Amino acid sequence: MTPPTAPPIIDIHTHIYPPSYLALLASRTTPPQLVNLEPPSPNGVTPPPRLIILPSDAPSANPSTPLSQLGRPIGPEYSSVPHILSFMNTHNISTSVLSLANPWLDFLDPSKAAGWAKNINDELNDISAGSEGRIYAFGCLPLSAPVEETVAEIERLASPGCEYVRGVIVGTSGLGSGLDDGTMEPVWDALQRHELLVFIHPHYGIPSEAFGPRMQESGHVLPLSLGFPLETTIAFTRMYL
Repeated sequence: MTPPTAPPIIDIHTHIYPPSYLALLASRTTPPQLVNLEPPSPNGVTPPPRLIILPSDAPSANPSTPLSQLGRPIGPEYSSVPHILSFMNTHNISTSVLSLANPWLDFLDPSKAAGWAKNINDELNDISAGSEGRIYAFGCLPLSAPVEETVAEIERLASPGCEYVRGVIVGTSGLGSGLDDGTMEPVWDALQRHELLVFIHPHYGIPSEAFGPRMQESGHVLPLSLGFPLETTIAFTRMYL
């Protein structure tokens, strides 16, 4: 008797920071930002930069904390396709769906968001196209831009030139007032019309005051481990109601 074939493993939660996005974050001085660290000595190895996405981790909020202890390190595993493929091979992952990690493009000036969305989505599509069918992508949307520009990007993602983009990733703020806000209707209509999957991902958590003055003592345990699931639950509940 032929042994049963193992089912394919598909990872839909693989974040990536494309080089262009890392450069954007490195140009900023407030979260979200990428902080490059200096070598510890003239002959030392330069440590990986630190990604700071939460205001509570910002250098201005922690003046006595070394930069090397703020945020989290970002190495090549977050931006290198060979690293991603190596991880997939190690864990027998058949297919991965890449997505830009939070906070996506929500922080951008409305006049720049659409251009960045197009560039990053094209980059994700090109990465996927060169993976021999192992990688696909969720596109990002310019949600800080006028809703017409967001809908236009959805229409573009559904075109033949973006065939490796199979859905989109969005945060819980939508266009600024939540995913249940009426101004999101054109976005939902366009996504439904083109049958694009929506991956809703947390980022904003809940107000830090809810965790008390000792929140920093546990690192990201409270804001991420508790705040992120609560944020997503609230977003879904608001949409349902």
